[in-house]
Amino acid sequence: MATAEGEEEFNPSNLGECEEVYEDSVGDNNFVFFKGMKKCNCTSIIIRGANELMCDEIERFFLYNQIHRSLHDSICVVKRTLESGYVVPGGGSCEVALSIKLEDFARTLANKE
Repeated sequence: MATAEGEEEFNPSNLGECEEVYEDSVGDNNFVFFKGMKKCNCTSIIIRGANELMCDEIERFFLYNQIHRSLHDSICVVKRTLESGYVVPGGGSCEVALSIKLEDFARTLANKE
């Protein structure tokens, strides 16, 4: 940590303890994960998007200070899913599943005809 004078100092009380530390890849990026924290004063949420448009939407939420509402809604969805044990597909999931099946089928054909 830097002081007001520009010197660096180390305060051991800022260190924490955890059961496990590991590096894992999420998409194209590597992240360090800490599990089993003894004291937890904060948490990190990794937000990814399928394309640039989705990432731009996330940036827009940050800029217009609406990320709190969107993040709250997302956490509520996860909570309800864990409580009920059910997931209802939506948001184009049927179209994506159909696209995957058609692409797999197309690979079995010899030509475009």
